[in-house]
Amino acid sequence: MTSLQRKGVIGSIADGIEWLRRNPILIVVFLLYGLIELGAELLSPVGVVLTLVGWLLLPYIDGLVHVIGEQEASGESGDLGRASSTVLARYVSLIGIWIAYVVAVSIGFIFLILPGIYLAVRLSLAFPACVIDDQDAFESLSTSWSVAKGNLLKLFGIFLASLVVVGSVGIVTVLFTGFDSEFYITFLFLSALLTAVVSPVVQFALARVYLENRPTDETSTTGDDTREDDGWGSTSDDRTRTDRDDDRWDDANW
Repeated sequence: MTSLQRKGVIGSIADGIEWLRRNPILIVVFLLYGLIELGAELLSPVGVVLTLVGWLLLPYIDGLVHVIGEQEASGESGDLGRASSTVLARYVSLIGIWIAYVVAVSIGFIFLILPGIYLAVRLSLAFPACVIDDQDAFESLSTSWSVAKGNLLKLFGIFLASLVVVGSVGIVTVLFTGFDSEFYITFLFLSALLTAVVSPVVQFALARVYLENRPTDETSTTGDDTREDDGWGSTSDDRTRTDRDDDRWDDANW
């Protein structure tokens, strides 16, 4: 089982960028997904169909990133074909997780937004748990609930960093186009391009967080897996997952 040095938000994202650099085919995959989402917004007659296609495609392409992330973390070269076979074998479970995730987060957002954010972070590791450790939907959700507990700030920081990038592009777009129809079209095109890079980096970072903290034979997904986040840029050279029984920290910093 892959053992990784723990890293903070910056280190996790940096590894995600490097893994994407070594697997540029994923940029093409996510660009195609971004174009489907763009078509869903602009092509009203077929928008519903394209939205459904994108909805069904997203768990699959995210799963590709998670499996290739495990390959990279293990010192192997990314193998898209092997990753695809792994993800397709778990696709039904991924769809089950995706439905549960969307329903839970949507309900959470109805209740003053913060519960939705919390659930989005707490359940975000269910997808890598499913494809990396061959877990079914219920096991994956349970594993994510347990493993994410000690990494809430790190996971939130990864999502926040991606939102800052997207928000910055939105602001720049407004400065050049103003709030009119040109802004809407321009931002949709830029969002499609951003999806090709930002999304796989985020998914690689999530896979890395999971691999750092995945349950071992000595730990259980029902236990308190509450190791502390390592901060925005720090690492823990002298601590690995094999130390978990003696390494029970609380979320305290970034």
